[in-house]
Amino acid sequence: MSTGTKRTLRSSTKQHGQSKSPISPTPTSPPTIPSSITITNSPIPIPPQHCSDSVKFVPQNCKLPGLSNTSLSLLRKKQGRLSLSASNTLSLLPNAHLSNALAASLIFAQHEAGSAVCIDPAGWVITCAHCFGETEDGYNGSSKTRWLLFYDGQAVQVQCRAWDGKKDLALLKIIAVESDVASVATDANGVMMSASFAFVPLCSRESPAVDTPIICIGQPGSEDLESIYPRKTDYNLVEVSEGLFRGMVAGANPCDNSEIGTLKHDAWTYWGHSGAPLLREVDGALIGVHSSWDDETAMRHGVPLIAIKEFLREHRELMRGKSVEQNESTDLTRRDRAAQKGETARSRAVRPKNGNQGPDAKDGDVIVISDSSDAGH
Repeated sequence: MSTGTKRTLRSSTKQHGQSKSPISPTPTSPPTIPSSITITNSPIPIPPQHCSDSVKFVPQNCKLPGLSNTSLSLLRKKQGRLSLSASNTLSLLPNAHLSNALAASLIFAQHEAGSAVCIDPAGWVITCAHCFGETEDGYNGSSKTRWLLFYDGQAVQVQCRAWDGKKDLALLKIIAVESDVASVATDANGVMMSASFAFVPLCSRESPAVDTPIICIGQPGSEDLESIYPRKTDYNLVEVSEGLFRGMVAGANPCDNSEIGTLKHDAWTYWGHSGAPLLREVDGALIGVHSSWDDETAMRHGVPLIAIKEFLREHRELMRGKSVEQNESTDLTRRDRAAQKGETARSRAVRPKNGNQGPDAKDGDVIVISDSSDAGH
């Protein structure tokens, strides 16, 4: 790429931005909390050739596979916080119709390891490749499974099925769900016979109009990277921020996001937002995933939808032959487009609640690669 800018890792020198007053969403009465996982007792026959797509359940409050005691303890703490804050998080959405987008968003349960989003009811999830390994060697040497949490604390185990460092994308499959055993229909192998997951549709347009209002749903890191002293942030585990799509990096290959994301946006992000969905505010359709930031301009960057669609086409067989267009949203109506034009004056890369993160702060993604023991970092 021609920008000469690369992702800044969590281990790099801390950046200092000018503190400005953030824009705080106005809370409303909390609506009914939508479920991220739907389990029914009607068995769905699964052909033998697709058994690898089956989802197993793990009884609640038991030892979760693939986690050390330290990582399990961290997951339980995050789980408790999410469960208690779910109603408040939902109330901070700019529009009630975006509740499905929140229900489809996930965060890594491991220490500050990133964000993700479900794009298919069968449990297919996308995130940034660097959340599983900054390099191919790093990816090959790390565990291919992680535990993720939905915004309400529901835990799922995912397995990385495809990794592309150039596009900076990883395709994950939900392979296990922590659930109440008594309410889950299973076969003799403990396979859930019917489970579906909240998901976001892909935007039908590969590149929305510049200044299209968007939202970003992700996990800020807990370490304050603006302070010269070690201290924690007071961010929620899941933050919802508003912003605008700012176009694409001029002259760049949109499918080469190896140095910095080619999509530009100004929604507030912090370390830990890598893989967080960037969604069209009018309908919650996915236009990209946040990946990085420019340390010279403080512009946020992401992997654009055109790269996501190409990535999914390349791995269509992994998804049982599903086409990319199968989960696309319908395009905007003329009235929707007119409504967008009235909201293009906002530049909103500010922290969504009180704190010292302002629009000039240089923040971005967190790169933490857990090994097979998932020890805390």
